[in-house]
Amino acid sequence: MLLSAVSSPLLEELQSDSQNEVKIEGYQHSHDDTSLNAILLRCISFSGGYGGMIESGEGSYGDWVGWTDCVNSEAHKNQTYLTSFSLQVEGNQGNGDDTTANYIKFKCRDFNDDRDESELAHPPGHGLFGGYGGWSESCPTHSAICGIQTRIEGPQGSGIHGDDTSLNNVKFFCCEK
Repeated sequence: MLLSAVSSPLLEELQSDSQNEVKIEGYQHSHDDTSLNAILLRCISFSGGYGGMIESGEGSYGDWVGWTDCVNSEAHKNQTYLTSFSLQVEGNQGNGDDTTANYIKFKCRDFNDDRDESELAHPPGHGLFGGYGGWSESCPTHSAICGIQTRIEGPQGSGIHGDDTSLNNVKFFCCEK
């Protein structure tokens, strides 16, 4: 699980992510499955305004499943932001159909409070294959996820070597205000 801390001195108003959407290919029965194909993050500025989008690389398969928001609960009087993640991964299937990354879930937290994180996953909260790994390290207090880097496998074609996996790994970056 990879999280890297970076500072953004060039930004007048730092923006961080408080919503996510994933692109998933559903079960293909006797055809090739890829599962998780892309991750899209919607940013909110720390003053509460819209801050743009951050998109991972995008695989060729699947559909966007809808936005999932960090919730402002009673425990969080302020906007909450994405601060850590867990990736559901299927291991190598040998001669079987590989999918690698299947789903992702996040934790959200108030920017100023590192004690109370809430889990965020778009229903149903899991993919079809593999299991979740441990949670990444959380962004430090006064920081949140602000960037993404992914590894995407391109289409492998048909035939004996045509096993597509699409999104294989993800790295998120934390930014401080």
